[in-house]
Amino acid sequence: MKFQSKFYMQNRERLGKSLSGALIVIPANSALQKSADIPFPFEQDKNFWYLTGLNIADAVLTLDGESGKAALYLPDQNDYQKEWDGEINRETIEKASGISEIRFKADLKRLLKEAKKQGRNVGYLPPLPVYPSKVEPYGFYANPARAELEKQILAAGYKENELVDIRKDIARLRMVKRPEEITAIQKAIDATGQALASCKNKLSSFKTEKDLERWLIAQFYQHGADGEAFTSIIAGGKNAATIHYEENNAPLEENDLVLLDVGAKVDGYAADISRTWAIGGSPSKRQSELWDACLDIQAYALSQLKAGVIIREYQKDVENYALKVLKKLNCSMADKPFPHGFSHHLGLDVHDAGVYDEPLPEGAVITVEPGIYLPNEGIGMRVEDNILITKNGYKNLSENIPKVV
Repeated sequence: MKFQSKFYMQNRERLGKSLSGALIVIPANSALQKSADIPFPFEQDKNFWYLTGLNIADAVLTLDGESGKAALYLPDQNDYQKEWDGEINRETIEKASGISEIRFKADLKRLLKEAKKQGRNVGYLPPLPVYPSKVEPYGFYANPARAELEKQILAAGYKENELVDIRKDIARLRMVKRPEEITAIQKAIDATGQALASCKNKLSSFKTEKDLERWLIAQFYQHGADGEAFTSIIAGGKNAATIHYEENNAPLEENDLVLLDVGAKVDGYAADISRTWAIGGSPSKRQSELWDACLDIQAYALSQLKAGVIIREYQKDVENYALKVLKKLNCSMADKPFPHGFSHHLGLDVHDAGVYDEPLPEGAVITVEPGIYLPNEGIGMRVEDNILITKNGYKNLSENIPKVV
């Protein structure tokens, strides 16, 4: 299923109504160098994609909050880019996005200056720290597109207090999944479940984490997905006690557990599923009791979910329950705060846009993912399901994926 232009047009309409009167400007991501003359595979800014459906680098979307009219400002292409990468096709852009007013970025300066003369506020996405600063605590550099657009806005004469931060406005829209989004997420979940079933059936044949990872990703494609939504976590034994272990290159030992935190991608939308398996087929007594505790904590978390729940409050509630469970099992984790959230929003981003101190809306899709991490025992495990929030409770979109350790 590919999204139709109507989807993006309606998203723009809803955003414009929520910010009536403002001039809204949203940049696409910039392409980034990987090595020599090779760029990294392009990954679009998800807010820009949600409003346009386009995977063009360095474009800018403008949306008039008064008239509702949208325009695209495209980057200039040099002869090399046209010959090697292909010339940007305006007809294709208009058909995909539903935007007929297409200009070049040089015209954006004129629009911003005119808006300033009219006394209009600008709604934008504030940039993260840019090079040489890193985005902490993650330790990576931000894409420069938002910072470059902010420079253009300020150069048009705007002061920072005339700029409106619209991150929450877009997040509130993206939190509520529309039917076609839920369909894409469900397809991604189903492909993930089929891939996991294939891996589980062949588990004894995999000698290393890398063997298992290669088979898993091939199965994503085999079952109709567009690859992985994020870098898969395939963590055997003590490696699973590192929450986002991604090396995936160690041997798989018969008496250990292996944690898989994985997700396929369909039409840009992610699944995010975690399962933990006994490599030799039969878990030890300690492994079994810890897995039962994981399932117990997840069941408690699920029992708390429905529209209106505030995730930050829910996090504290589930954490208190989890620490009591872990204390009974003499887990070292019971003596400190839980190391990660029990739930996050899921959609275009695996950690999708959301407002965590506001009530969960009906139609949100979130994860529920308790884990137990005991490096001193060489054990790590996590169970994670993808949940659609309903008026009076929830629907588990991944209920058909077995949780047998």
